[in-house]
Amino acid sequence: MMTGFCVINLTKYLMDKYSLDLESAYRKFVNTDFYELLNDPESRLYLETDEYLRTGCMLELEQGKEAMYQFINQEWSGRAG
Repeated sequence: MMTGFCVINLTKYLMDKYSLDLESAYRKFVNTDFYELLNDPESRLYLETDEYLRTGCMLELEQGKEAMYQFINQEWSGRAG
């Protein structure tokens, strides 16, 4: 259920940021690698803050998935140390 709240919040964020209707924003989001990671229970991304989730999503949309993966890896490796 927590993943559902994350999807709703990120879809609303994309609606505001890009002036999209609900369907267009949702379609834009579900076509990202970030969405797949968010729905992977092993990633535990759904436990992250809204700010973290927005940053990861926007990095993929604006700079590509490599930037998003770099952000996630950098954040997680920083926490492990």
